[in-house]
Amino acid sequence: MKLWSRVIPVALLTLTSLAWVVWGFYAHRQINRLAVYTLPDELAAFYKSNIEFVSAHAVDPDKRRYAASLEGPRHYIDLERFGGSMKDLPLNFPDFHRKYTYLYCVQGTDSVRVHYREKRLEVGEEQHFIKQWQYQEWYREHVWPAYRQEAVSLPFATIPDLPVHCDRLSLVDTMMQHGVLPYHLVDMQSWLTSAFRQNKLDRVLQLSAEIGHYIGDATVPLHTTENYNGQLTGQRGIHAFWESRIPELFAEENFDVLVGAAEYIPDKSGFYRSLVTTSHSHVDSVLLIEADLRTKLPEEVQDCFEERLGRVVKVPCRDFARAYYERLDGMVEEQFRTAIRSVGSAWYTAWVDAGKPNLSGQLSQLLVERDTLTTRPGLEGRGH
Repeated sequence: MKLWSRVIPVALLTLTSLAWVVWGFYAHRQINRLAVYTLPDELAAFYKSNIEFVSAHAVDPDKRRYAASLEGPRHYIDLERFGGSMKDLPLNFPDFHRKYTYLYCVQGTDSVRVHYREKRLEVGEEQHFIKQWQYQEWYREHVWPAYRQEAVSLPFATIPDLPVHCDRLSLVDTMMQHGVLPYHLVDMQSWLTSAFRQNKLDRVLQLSAEIGHYIGDATVPLHTTENYNGQLTGQRGIHAFWESRIPELFAEENFDVLVGAAEYIPDKSGFYRSLVTTSHSHVDSVLLIEADLRTKLPEEVQDCFEERLGRVVKVPCRDFARAYYERLDGMVEEQFRTAIRSVGSAWYTAWVDAGKPNLSGQLSQLLVERDTLTTRPGLEGRGH
């Protein structure tokens, strides 16, 4: 049962990873399905009537991984690349992008770096004094939209009061390769609120399904580290072990999925940053416990072969998985519960922020129309 998955390029799929694809889909769907039962009655009626849609479409972000170049980084953030925590990162997405994107002023065949620091905008060797708020506003108005459109260059827009002339501005992104998950979640929250406010209920359902996927990703420790599959510590395969094999064997009998009522989220950015921070705090345990067990248990009980989807695949043995599960001391279950509760809270918060629109009159029409909604093509895999 793969609870949450990153995207694996098709060329890298192995017999083992093929076995996990269906489990990943199943778990994302289960998180969304169970989140419906955290909602208050006036909102739960809408989601229960559309529970099959928000469950089935929970996997859409993985399906379009190869149809949209910006999709992969939305599933993770490598915190080691940003100082090891969220505390020193900018609060909003445009400022995060500005900090980790290089701009170049292209003049004919030459290009010079555009850099703002200490109240000065440096364009190559030129220096111009400009107030920070002016530069930030210019960046948000002219550069940030280019990122949204997946552009690598844009016609240069004059910075207020500066005699800077460029043929175009070139963008060199150092941010996306290390992930943007918590920032994308804040965007998704805003889009869902707007959809509720505008009474675009087909969009409400699609965004509800998809934000559930990203929240699920945010509760997985290995989605917050550059050592996402143990590849840096000789532990390849630990990603699927933690988020797939453990729940597959123990969730149905051992996990308590009654997580209580959804709660309003007053600070959206803080909430999603906290989800990622908590997940990241588990990374060392996830890796060190598995490594310790590898040294203590006989090799013949560590990896076994099972038939999956008509193939014989290598998976962690049941006894080894049980030892890992017990040493993790409820971690996977608690992260799964956190995902369910957080998804319900995200839906509830968007509805409250939109003014608690009455959805009861829309149910019958939407039930007929929901299956006509389309998703973009692609393949599930590991989002890194």
